[in-house]
Amino acid sequence: MNPSLDAVTLVQLLVAVTNITIAVVMYLSVREIRRDRRRVFLEKRLEEFYVPLINIFGHENLIRDITLHDKVEEIIVSRRHLCGRRVAEVLPPHFTAIRGSMSFRFRFVDEDQKRLWERVADAIWEEYIEILKEYYKLVGVELYTLPEKPKWMFEAAPARVY
Repeated sequence: MNPSLDAVTLVQLLVAVTNITIAVVMYLSVREIRRDRRRVFLEKRLEEFYVPLINIFGHENLIRDITLHDKVEEIIVSRRHLCGRRVAEVLPPHFTAIRGSMSFRFRFVDEDQKRLWERVADAIWEEYIEILKEYYKLVGVELYTLPEKPKWMFEAAPARVY
């Protein structure tokens, strides 16, 4: 047996094992980076789109004034890229509630507009729950309680009789 051949074979084997180890470490590192980026993106979607709209649409103790109307409009116009497919399909380009109704509910001009925004709020809620479940799975939470769906604070303006 040639001793130099055994040394060459041993070096090649060592290089192969090192390359495989580096490849596995790189794969695990890239996988962790992707998971972390996905987690950050889900947090951004939850914090900047879903949670504010759900709180504004469903919180009973808020007076729906011009400030909240403008907040909803700003979220719909400038952050719609954060919503999912189902919400994007039903979300109008602008918030159509009557500005400055100063009541505990957003008031819409008719029943059709109210129903439209109830469908939008329901789609927002459904996507919110899906994203929340995905987020919990991603961060390793196995036991959790999902929030209850709120009652949407919408009403149609009463029809005027002339």
